[in-house]
Amino acid sequence: MNESPAFPQNPCATCGACCRSYIVPVSGYDIWLISSRQRLSPEQFLVACPQAEPGLDGFHLDHESPAFGLALDKRGEFEPTKPCVFLVQLGGEHARCGVYEHRPAVCRAYPMSIWKQQVRFMDNILCPPNSWAEGEVRRPSWRASMQRLYMHLDIYHEVVARWNARVARAPSNAEFTLHEYFSYLMNVYDRLAAFDSVVGAEHLEQIETSWPTSPRPDVDPATAQEQRNHLPWLDYLLASRDVIDQFYPEIAPQPVVTLLASESRAVTSKLPRELAEKQGGRKGRTKKAAP
Repeated sequence: MNESPAFPQNPCATCGACCRSYIVPVSGYDIWLISSRQRLSPEQFLVACPQAEPGLDGFHLDHESPAFGLALDKRGEFEPTKPCVFLVQLGGEHARCGVYEHRPAVCRAYPMSIWKQQVRFMDNILCPPNSWAEGEVRRPSWRASMQRLYMHLDIYHEVVARWNARVARAPSNAEFTLHEYFSYLMNVYDRLAAFDSVVGAEHLEQIETSWPTSPRPDVDPATAQEQRNHLPWLDYLLASRDVIDQFYPEIAPQPVVTLLASESRAVTSKLPRELAEKQGGRKGRTKKAAP
């Protein structure tokens, strides 16, 4: 089997097929990165999608409505087959991502998946035939992308859990707006970014390299604090939780979602093809689920 070249061509540079065929879920970090680097408010590029089955990334705005997940908006009607809001059409049939350097973690990981430490191509990928070299799956950058995806989703689930605890504690008739949720996200990730600067780029890379993927390891929540000094990813997760718990201090710390989640729900933000079947929302506001 041929090895991938040291500097391979990037078939994503001008393709854009996946940008026209999936609904792309985002984490809080993705939102913060795009918003802060592109100087866009989250309302300008996100849609809130009601979840038929609440996931770990599902946030609530009141006591009665369904949980919502967030996805990149589309040009025109919000459908999987519409172009992503950030897709830029070039000459001819070529297109490229307008925020490529700041694209979501799930986009960076496409078209790969990982199981038992083995990186492999996802089923039914949309890349044109022969786009990738035979040994592409062995490139270390793909494993790093997958671990970074899991890391950002795990942290986001903790952020969402904190917000949902706030909503649950509010009076039964209280209603929160999508703008309030976005403000919370931006503030949380501003503080997490400050924490990352203290951690340092070199140590943060070591943390990402240690981050567990599927299947997830068994970590006893009751003894997690004792294990954190021996597991860089767990130490970072719990330290990030300390930052997140600074918000709404009147609410007691919640259980660590990542340690409680079962294997089937450990990473609930779906990859694009899985999310494409979910109901759509509208930019800047939520769409109520059908009764």
